[in-house]
Amino acid sequence: MCEWIEQDCKDENHLYIHLKDPNLLDLSIFERLTNDDFCLPCMLTNEKNASLVYATEGYIPLHDFFSQYVFENEEGYVFLHQLFEQAIASNRNKPVLFDPDYVYVTPFGDRFGFVVVPIQISNWMFQKDMSVKWIEYIAKTMQTTTAFEIPGFLLKFLKSEEFSLPNLVLGLDNIRTLYYPRKFSLFRNKRLRTFKIKEPIQAFHKDIPVESVQEEKTQLLQVNVAFKASLVWNHEKYALCNEMNIVGRAMVCDIRFQDPSVSLKHAKIVCENDRYYIQDLKSTNKTYLNGKEVKRKMRLKDGMQVQFGDIVCEFKE
Repeated sequence: MCEWIEQDCKDENHLYIHLKDPNLLDLSIFERLTNDDFCLPCMLTNEKNASLVYATEGYIPLHDFFSQYVFENEEGYVFLHQLFEQAIASNRNKPVLFDPDYVYVTPFGDRFGFVVVPIQISNWMFQKDMSVKWIEYIAKTMQTTTAFEIPGFLLKFLKSEEFSLPNLVLGLDNIRTLYYPRKFSLFRNKRLRTFKIKEPIQAFHKDIPVESVQEEKTQLLQVNVAFKASLVWNHEKYALCNEMNIVGRAMVCDIRFQDPSVSLKHAKIVCENDRYYIQDLKSTNKTYLNGKEVKRKMRLKDGMQVQFGDIVCEFKE
């Protein structure tokens, strides 16, 4: 399906591929990978041949998940919303490989890992064709006991002139509201918001050894990208890779916190003359630096506490 790569082999914890045209290799893509938790970690093993290895430990192929799990009631809507939203976020400034063989999911179905191919921007034009085939595959493969309208909607939407992943998410949300109206009680909102199964799905491992790849295993060269600062929240590090980093809940943000207390575009962190500054973007729940409200551009220093709504981070430099 993919015009970009050829697979060499894969095992339980690794995926080995190479670019069909090594001249299309773009090393700058690796810098963007460091700030995206939804992308599989990638290492360059041979720059001349544009050979790459991806760490897939803790994930299984999406195909294996679909072949073993049957969605009930609203589950399919929630699962696809999470899948497409994370895909959009990862694909914002990187070429994600939308292919059923190269999209991964945790065995519990609650988190996804995408293969980003470091190719030059001129070849990203193939993405729309790939995404169309990917959505078609999902429509024909996912199994459901009740929500049979989902596959039909996906196939119909593929023929729409407004086809795009963001529009697809909006359409699915609208269809879900039609078939499963929101139900409120005096005690809690019963609407299913997140997807996670109780028993993990097992992967079907297929080891295909290739001599050339085995030789390269001893020559792994990791592409290290240096970044000077980051935000640390919940034991996860969010690198500040750009001169200006937008923090918020929207998919277009450089650092995303999917918490209702965080505004769509909450704050921005800029780097000027090797110094970092933070500024609030008229957020609803404000931005705080060491407990003080950020009313103007303020200097960030190592160890400072930064709060976006209810999200409290530590600035590390």
